[in-house]
Amino acid sequence: MEYRAFGRTGLELSAFTIGGMRFPHGWDEPHDHLPEDSLTVTARVVEEGLTAGCNLIETAQGYGKSERLLGQVLPHLPSPLRGRYHLMTKGRPRGTGDQFRRNLEESLGHLGVDRVALFAIHGINTEAEYRATFERGGCLEAALRARDQGLVGHVGFSSHAPLDLLLRTLASGAFEFVDLHYYYFRTGNAPALALARALGMGVSTRLKRVYGGRLYDPPDQLRRLTRPLHPVNFNERWLLAHPEIHTLSLGLSAPGQMAIHLDSLAPRPWWGPAERQAEARLRAAVADPLRADCGTRCRRCLPCPERIDIPELMRLRHLAESYGMLPFARYRYGEMQPDDAWVPGARGDSCTRCGDCRPRCPAGFDLPALMHQSHRLFHNP
Repeated sequence: MEYRAFGRTGLELSAFTIGGMRFPHGWDEPHDHLPEDSLTVTARVVEEGLTAGCNLIETAQGYGKSERLLGQVLPHLPSPLRGRYHLMTKGRPRGTGDQFRRNLEESLGHLGVDRVALFAIHGINTEAEYRATFERGGCLEAALRARDQGLVGHVGFSSHAPLDLLLRTLASGAFEFVDLHYYYFRTGNAPALALARALGMGVSTRLKRVYGGRLYDPPDQLRRLTRPLHPVNFNERWLLAHPEIHTLSLGLSAPGQMAIHLDSLAPRPWWGPAERQAEARLRAAVADPLRADCGTRCRRCLPCPERIDIPELMRLRHLAESYGMLPFARYRYGEMQPDDAWVPGARGDSCTRCGDCRPRCPAGFDLPALMHQSHRLFHNP
Protein backbone atom coordinates (compact mmCIF):
# COMPACT_ATOMS: atom_id res chain seq x y z
CA MET A 1 0.00 0.00 0.00
CA GLU A 2 1.12 3.56 -0.74
CA TYR A 3 0.93 6.14 2.07
CA ARG A 4 0.94 9.91 1.66
CA ALA A 5 1.03 12.91 3.99
CA PHE A 6 -2.51 14.29 4.12
CA GLY A 7 -1.71 17.96 3.65
CA ARG A 8 -0.87 19.78 6.86
CA THR A 9 -2.94 17.48 9.09
CA GLY A 10 0.08 15.42 10.11
CA LEU A 11 -1.72 12.18 9.13
CA GLU A 12 -0.17 9.61 6.80
CA LEU A 13 -3.07 8.12 4.85
CA SER A 14 -3.26 5.11 2.58
CA ALA A 15 -3.70 5.73 -1.14
CA PHE A 16 -7.10 4.03 -0.89
CA THR A 17 -9.84 4.81 1.61
CA ILE A 18 -12.62 2.43 2.60
CA GLY A 19 -15.71 4.40 1.59
CA GLY A 20 -18.92 3.64 3.48
CA MET A 21 -21.53 4.83 1.00
CA ARG A 22 -22.45 1.54 -0.69
CA PHE A 23 -22.85 -1.10 2.01
CA PRO A 24 -25.68 -3.57 1.19
CA HIS A 25 -29.17 -2.28 2.09
CA GLY A 26 -27.39 0.81 3.39
CA TRP A 27 -30.02 3.22 2.09
CA ASP A 28 -33.12 1.21 3.01
CA GLU A 29 -35.51 2.67 5.55
CA PRO A 30 -35.58 2.59 8.50
CA HIS A 31 -31.93 3.48 9.00
CA ASP A 32 -31.79 2.02 12.49
CA HIS A 33 -32.69 -1.46 11.19
CA LEU A 34 -29.44 -3.30 10.47
CA PRO A 35 -30.04 -6.58 8.61
CA GLU A 36 -27.70 -9.44 9.43
CA ASP A 37 -26.41 -9.69 5.85
CA SER A 38 -25.58 -5.96 5.86
CA LEU A 39 -23.54 -6.40 9.03
CA THR A 40 -21.79 -9.49 7.67
CA VAL A 41 -20.84 -7.94 4.34
CA THR A 42 -19.79 -4.64 5.94
CA ALA A 43 -17.50 -6.53 8.31
CA ARG A 44 -15.90 -8.51 5.46
CA VAL A 45 -15.45 -5.41 3.27
CA VAL A 46 -13.83 -3.46 6.10
CA GLU A 47 -11.57 -6.37 7.05
CA GLU A 48 -10.43 -6.81 3.43
CA GLY A 49 -9.62 -3.12 3.13
CA LEU A 50 -7.72 -2.94 6.41
CA THR A 51 -5.82 -6.15 5.65
CA ALA A 52 -4.78 -4.63 2.31
CA GLY A 53 -3.29 -1.66 4.20
CA CYS A 54 -6.07 0.94 4.03
CA ASN A 55 -6.00 3.10 7.16
CA LEU A 56 -8.95 5.47 6.63
CA ILE A 57 -12.65 4.58 6.81
CA GLU A 58 -14.92 7.30 5.44
CA THR A 59 -18.63 7.67 6.11
CA ALA A 60 -21.27 10.37 6.64
CA GLN A 61 -24.44 10.95 8.59
CA GLY A 62 -26.19 11.27 5.22
CA TYR A 63 -25.13 7.77 4.09
CA GLY A 64 -28.22 5.99 5.37
CA LYS A 65 -27.25 3.16 7.74
CA SER A 66 -23.49 3.53 7.19
CA GLU A 67 -22.48 5.07 10.53
CA ARG A 68 -24.65 2.60 12.43
CA LEU A 69 -23.27 -0.39 10.51
CA LEU A 70 -19.70 0.67 11.20
CA GLY A 71 -20.53 1.32 14.84
CA GLN A 72 -21.62 -2.31 15.16
CA VAL A 73 -18.81 -3.83 13.09
CA LEU A 74 -15.67 -1.98 14.20
CA PRO A 75 -15.60 -3.17 17.84
CA HIS A 76 -15.64 -6.79 16.63
CA LEU A 77 -12.79 -6.61 14.12
CA PRO A 78 -10.01 -9.18 14.56
CA SER A 79 -7.64 -7.83 17.19
CA PRO A 80 -4.68 -7.26 14.77
CA LEU A 81 -6.85 -4.79 12.80
CA ARG A 82 -8.13 -2.73 15.71
CA GLY A 83 -6.50 0.63 16.13
CA ARG A 84 -5.01 0.51 12.63
CA TYR A 85 -7.36 3.03 11.07
CA HIS A 86 -8.63 6.60 11.24
CA LEU A 87 -12.30 7.54 10.93
CA MET A 88 -13.83 10.31 8.85
CA THR A 89 -17.48 11.30 8.98
CA LYS A 90 -19.38 14.23 7.53
CA GLY A 91 -22.38 16.41 8.37
CA ARG A 92 -24.65 18.48 6.11
CA PRO A 93 -24.49 22.30 6.49
CA ARG A 94 -28.06 22.84 7.59
CA GLY A 95 -29.80 24.61 10.43
CA THR A 96 -28.06 26.44 13.24
CA GLY A 97 -24.63 25.77 14.62
CA ASP A 98 -26.26 24.22 17.68
CA GLN A 99 -28.22 21.78 15.53
CA PHE A 100 -25.07 20.97 13.56
CA ARG A 101 -23.29 20.18 16.84
CA ARG A 102 -26.12 17.89 17.93
CA ASN A 103 -25.91 16.08 14.60
CA LEU A 104 -22.16 15.61 15.08
CA GLU A 105 -22.68 14.16 18.54
CA GLU A 106 -25.32 11.84 17.09
CA SER A 107 -22.81 10.65 14.48
CA LEU A 108 -20.24 9.88 17.16
CA GLY A 109 -22.89 7.93 19.03
CA HIS A 110 -23.79 5.89 15.94
CA LEU A 111 -20.11 5.13 15.37
CA GLY A 112 -19.59 4.28 19.04
CA VAL A 113 -16.59 6.59 19.43
CA ASP A 114 -15.72 9.74 21.35
CA ARG A 115 -13.68 11.27 18.52
CA VAL A 116 -13.04 11.06 14.78
CA ALA A 117 -9.75 12.01 13.19
CA LEU A 118 -11.39 13.84 10.27
CA PHE A 119 -14.71 15.65 10.06
CA ALA A 120 -16.04 17.28 6.89
CA ILE A 121 -18.88 19.67 6.23
CA HIS A 122 -20.75 17.49 3.75
CA GLY A 123 -21.64 19.15 0.49
CA ILE A 124 -21.05 22.91 0.34
CA ASN A 125 -22.81 22.74 -3.02
CA THR A 126 -24.98 25.88 -3.16
CA GLU A 127 -24.95 29.49 -2.04
CA ALA A 128 -27.43 28.63 0.73
CA GLU A 129 -25.12 25.91 2.06
CA TYR A 130 -22.15 28.27 1.80
CA ARG A 131 -24.01 30.83 3.91
CA ALA A 132 -25.08 28.21 6.46
CA THR A 133 -21.44 27.20 6.77
CA PHE A 134 -19.83 30.61 7.16
CA GLU A 135 -22.48 32.73 8.88
CA ARG A 136 -21.90 33.81 12.43
CA GLY A 137 -22.90 31.00 14.79
CA GLY A 138 -23.11 28.64 11.81
CA CYS A 139 -21.84 25.20 10.96
CA LEU A 140 -18.16 26.07 10.54
CA GLU A 141 -17.99 27.70 13.95
CA ALA A 142 -19.62 24.61 15.47
CA ALA A 143 -17.16 22.29 13.70
CA LEU A 144 -14.13 24.31 14.79
CA ARG A 145 -15.41 24.41 18.36
CA ALA A 146 -15.79 20.64 18.28
CA ARG A 147 -12.19 20.39 17.05
CA ASP A 148 -10.96 22.62 19.88
CA GLN A 149 -12.85 20.42 22.36
CA GLY A 150 -11.28 17.24 20.99
CA LEU A 151 -14.34 15.66 19.35
CA VAL A 152 -12.70 15.85 15.91
CA GLY A 153 -9.10 16.08 14.86
CA HIS A 154 -9.24 18.09 11.64
CA VAL A 155 -12.00 19.94 9.79
CA GLY A 156 -12.52 19.88 6.04
CA PHE A 157 -15.35 19.90 3.50
CA SER A 158 -16.73 18.03 0.53
CA SER A 159 -18.36 19.63 -2.48
CA HIS A 160 -20.30 19.04 -5.69
CA ALA A 161 -20.39 22.82 -6.22
CA PRO A 162 -19.77 24.73 -9.45
CA LEU A 163 -16.11 25.63 -9.77
CA ASP A 164 -16.48 29.28 -8.74
CA LEU A 165 -18.16 28.37 -5.45
CA LEU A 166 -15.66 25.57 -4.83
CA LEU A 167 -12.76 27.97 -5.34
CA ARG A 168 -14.34 30.53 -3.03
CA THR A 169 -14.76 27.93 -0.30
CA LEU A 170 -11.15 26.80 -0.66
CA ALA A 171 -9.87 30.38 -0.68
CA SER A 172 -11.48 31.01 2.70
CA GLY A 173 -8.53 29.20 4.27
CA ALA A 174 -10.88 27.75 6.90
CA PHE A 175 -10.31 24.07 6.08
CA GLU A 176 -7.47 21.57 6.35
CA PHE A 177 -8.70 19.14 3.70
CA VAL A 178 -11.14 18.82 0.82
CA ASP A 179 -13.02 15.91 -0.71
CA LEU A 180 -13.71 16.68 -4.38
CA HIS A 181 -14.47 15.11 -7.73
CA TYR A 182 -11.55 14.79 -10.10
CA TYR A 183 -10.83 11.91 -12.49
CA TYR A 184 -9.35 11.38 -15.94
CA PHE A 185 -12.85 11.66 -17.41
CA ARG A 186 -13.80 14.72 -15.36
CA THR A 187 -11.03 17.29 -15.03
CA GLY A 188 -13.04 20.50 -14.66
CA ASN A 189 -11.96 20.86 -11.01
CA ALA A 190 -8.27 21.14 -11.93
CA PRO A 191 -8.08 24.79 -10.73
CA ALA A 192 -9.52 23.70 -7.36
CA LEU A 193 -6.94 20.95 -7.10
CA ALA A 194 -4.16 23.45 -7.80
CA LEU A 195 -5.48 25.86 -5.17
CA ALA A 196 -5.78 23.08 -2.57
CA ARG A 197 -2.18 22.14 -3.23
CA ALA A 198 -1.03 25.75 -2.90
CA LEU A 199 -2.85 25.97 0.45
CA GLY A 200 -1.23 22.78 1.73
CA MET A 201 -4.56 20.99 2.08
CA GLY A 202 -5.20 17.30 2.21
CA VAL A 203 -7.05 16.11 -0.90
CA SER A 204 -9.33 13.11 -1.23
CA THR A 205 -11.17 12.20 -4.40
CA ARG A 206 -14.07 9.80 -4.70
CA LEU A 207 -14.10 6.59 -6.73
CA LYS A 208 -17.60 5.40 -5.83
CA ARG A 209 -18.79 2.75 -8.22
CA VAL A 210 -20.97 5.13 -10.25
CA TYR A 211 -18.68 8.18 -10.18
CA GLY A 212 -15.97 8.93 -12.70
CA GLY A 213 -17.58 6.94 -15.53
CA ARG A 214 -18.90 3.61 -14.14
CA LEU A 215 -15.52 2.14 -15.00
CA TYR A 216 -16.11 -1.19 -13.25
CA ASP A 217 -18.28 -2.32 -16.17
CA PRO A 218 -16.74 -0.38 -19.07
CA PRO A 219 -17.85 -0.45 -22.70
CA ASP A 220 -15.71 -2.52 -25.06
CA GLN A 221 -14.58 0.63 -26.87
CA LEU A 222 -13.08 2.05 -23.68
CA ARG A 223 -11.45 -1.28 -22.78
CA ARG A 224 -9.69 -1.31 -26.14
CA LEU A 225 -8.45 2.24 -25.70
CA THR A 226 -6.90 1.66 -22.26
CA ARG A 227 -5.48 -1.82 -22.94
CA PRO A 228 -3.57 -3.58 -21.42
CA LEU A 229 -4.89 -1.67 -18.40
CA HIS A 230 -8.45 -2.05 -17.18
CA PRO A 231 -10.10 1.41 -17.27
CA VAL A 232 -10.33 1.32 -13.44
CA ASN A 233 -6.57 0.84 -13.19
CA PHE A 234 -5.82 3.44 -15.87
CA ASN A 235 -7.89 6.06 -14.05
CA GLU A 236 -6.43 5.23 -10.63
CA ARG A 237 -2.83 5.26 -11.84
CA TRP A 238 -3.49 8.61 -13.54
CA LEU A 239 -4.75 9.94 -10.19
CA LEU A 240 -1.88 8.40 -8.21
CA ALA A 241 0.55 10.14 -10.55
CA HIS A 242 -0.73 13.43 -9.03
CA PRO A 243 1.22 13.90 -5.77
CA GLU A 244 -1.27 16.56 -4.65
CA ILE A 245 -4.00 13.87 -4.45
CA HIS A 246 -3.49 11.90 -1.26
CA THR A 247 -6.22 9.25 -1.04
CA LEU A 248 -8.91 7.78 -3.29
CA SER A 249 -12.17 6.81 -1.57
CA LEU A 250 -13.59 3.51 -2.84
CA GLY A 251 -17.29 2.66 -2.72
CA LEU A 252 -16.80 -0.97 -1.72
CA SER A 253 -20.03 -2.93 -1.44
CA ALA A 254 -19.04 -6.61 -1.58
CA PRO A 255 -16.13 -8.87 -0.63
CA GLY A 256 -13.53 -9.24 -3.36
CA GLN A 257 -13.91 -5.74 -4.79
CA MET A 258 -10.62 -4.57 -3.26
CA ALA A 259 -8.59 -6.75 -5.62
CA ILE A 260 -8.93 -4.63 -8.76
CA HIS A 261 -7.78 -1.53 -6.87
CA LEU A 262 -4.69 -3.28 -5.50
CA ASP A 263 -3.76 -4.03 -9.12
CA SER A 264 -3.36 -0.25 -9.58
CA LEU A 265 -0.47 -0.07 -7.09
CA ALA A 266 2.16 -1.74 -9.29
CA PRO A 267 4.36 -1.32 -11.18
CA ARG A 268 6.14 1.97 -10.52
CA PRO A 269 6.42 4.63 -11.79
CA TRP A 270 2.71 5.37 -11.86
CA TRP A 271 2.86 6.87 -15.33
CA GLY A 272 4.95 4.64 -17.57
CA PRO A 273 4.91 3.52 -21.22
CA ALA A 274 1.65 1.54 -20.96
CA GLU A 275 -0.18 4.48 -19.38
CA ARG A 276 1.19 6.99 -21.87
CA GLN A 277 0.24 4.80 -24.83
CA ALA A 278 -3.28 4.36 -23.48
CA GLU A 279 -3.64 8.10 -22.96
CA ALA A 280 -2.41 8.73 -26.52
CA ARG A 281 -5.14 6.40 -27.84
CA LEU A 282 -7.75 8.14 -25.70
CA ARG A 283 -6.69 11.53 -27.05
CA ALA A 284 -6.69 10.27 -30.63
CA ALA A 285 -10.22 8.93 -30.15
CA VAL A 286 -11.71 12.30 -29.19
CA ALA A 287 -14.56 12.87 -31.61
CA ASP A 288 -14.52 16.68 -31.42
CA PRO A 289 -11.73 18.43 -29.46
CA LEU A 290 -13.74 21.66 -29.21
CA ARG A 291 -16.71 19.87 -27.68
CA ALA A 292 -14.43 18.01 -25.29
CA ASP A 293 -12.85 21.28 -24.18
CA CYS A 294 -16.15 23.07 -23.60
CA GLY A 295 -17.32 20.15 -21.50
CA THR A 296 -14.36 20.42 -19.12
CA ARG A 297 -12.97 23.95 -18.98
CA CYS A 298 -15.21 26.48 -20.70
CA ARG A 299 -18.39 27.57 -18.89
CA ARG A 300 -18.99 30.88 -20.69
CA CYS A 301 -22.37 29.68 -21.92
CA LEU A 302 -23.72 29.87 -18.36
CA PRO A 303 -25.97 30.87 -16.74
CA CYS A 304 -28.79 29.31 -18.72
CA PRO A 305 -32.24 30.86 -18.09
CA GLU A 306 -33.72 27.32 -18.00
CA ARG A 307 -30.97 26.10 -15.62
CA ILE A 308 -29.52 23.57 -18.07
CA ASP A 309 -25.93 22.65 -17.17
CA ILE A 310 -24.77 23.05 -20.76
CA PRO A 311 -21.08 22.16 -20.13
CA GLU A 312 -22.07 18.97 -18.31
CA LEU A 313 -24.25 17.83 -21.20
CA MET A 314 -21.39 18.61 -23.57
CA ARG A 315 -19.03 16.55 -21.37
CA LEU A 316 -21.45 13.60 -21.44
CA ARG A 317 -21.72 13.88 -25.25
CA HIS A 318 -17.92 13.81 -25.47
CA LEU A 319 -17.68 10.66 -23.32
CA ALA A 320 -20.43 8.91 -25.27
CA GLU A 321 -19.13 9.84 -28.71
CA SER A 322 -15.41 9.42 -28.05
CA TYR A 323 -15.24 6.43 -25.70
CA GLY A 324 -18.56 4.61 -26.03
CA MET A 325 -19.58 5.65 -22.50
CA LEU A 326 -23.24 6.10 -23.45
CA PRO A 327 -24.56 3.94 -20.54
CA PHE A 328 -22.76 6.19 -18.06
CA ALA A 329 -23.97 9.34 -19.85
CA ARG A 330 -27.56 8.10 -19.70
CA TYR A 331 -27.20 7.18 -16.04
CA ARG A 332 -25.76 10.59 -15.12
CA TYR A 333 -28.33 12.45 -17.21
CA GLY A 334 -31.09 10.51 -15.48
CA GLU A 335 -29.86 11.80 -12.10
CA MET A 336 -29.95 15.49 -13.07
CA GLN A 337 -32.67 17.70 -11.59
CA PRO A 338 -32.89 21.52 -11.67
CA ASP A 339 -33.13 21.89 -7.88
CA ASP A 340 -30.81 19.05 -6.89
CA ALA A 341 -27.78 20.18 -4.86
CA TRP A 342 -25.72 17.14 -5.86
CA VAL A 343 -26.44 16.70 -9.59
CA PRO A 344 -28.04 19.97 -10.67
CA GLY A 345 -29.34 20.77 -14.12
CA ALA A 346 -32.53 20.78 -16.16
CA ARG A 347 -33.06 18.36 -19.04
CA GLY A 348 -31.95 19.35 -22.51
CA ASP A 349 -35.49 19.39 -23.86
CA SER A 350 -36.34 22.29 -21.53
CA CYS A 351 -34.26 24.55 -23.80
CA THR A 352 -36.54 27.25 -25.28
CA ARG A 353 -34.02 28.13 -28.03
CA CYS A 354 -33.84 31.64 -26.62
CA GLY A 355 -30.31 31.97 -28.03
CA ASP A 356 -28.92 33.57 -24.86
CA CYS A 357 -25.94 31.16 -24.83
CA ARG A 358 -24.98 31.43 -28.51
CA PRO A 359 -23.02 34.70 -28.53
CA ARG A 360 -21.02 33.58 -25.47
CA CYS A 361 -19.83 30.31 -27.06
CA PRO A 362 -16.27 30.88 -28.36
CA ALA A 363 -16.56 27.79 -30.60
CA GLY A 364 -19.75 29.06 -32.23
CA PHE A 365 -21.75 25.91 -31.47
CA ASP A 366 -25.49 25.83 -32.01
CA LEU A 367 -25.96 25.02 -28.35
CA PRO A 368 -29.79 24.96 -28.35
CA ALA A 369 -29.76 22.32 -31.09
CA LEU A 370 -27.10 20.36 -29.21
CA MET A 371 -29.14 20.44 -26.02
CA HIS A 372 -32.20 18.94 -27.74
CA GLN A 373 -30.01 16.36 -29.50
CA SER A 374 -28.43 15.45 -26.16
CA HIS A 375 -31.84 14.89 -24.61
CA ARG A 376 -32.83 12.53 -27.41
CA LEU A 377 -29.53 10.67 -26.97
CA PHE A 378 -29.55 10.40 -23.18
CA HIS A 379 -33.20 10.33 -22.14
CA ASN A 380 -34.42 6.88 -21.11
CA PRO A 381 -38.18 7.03 -20.65
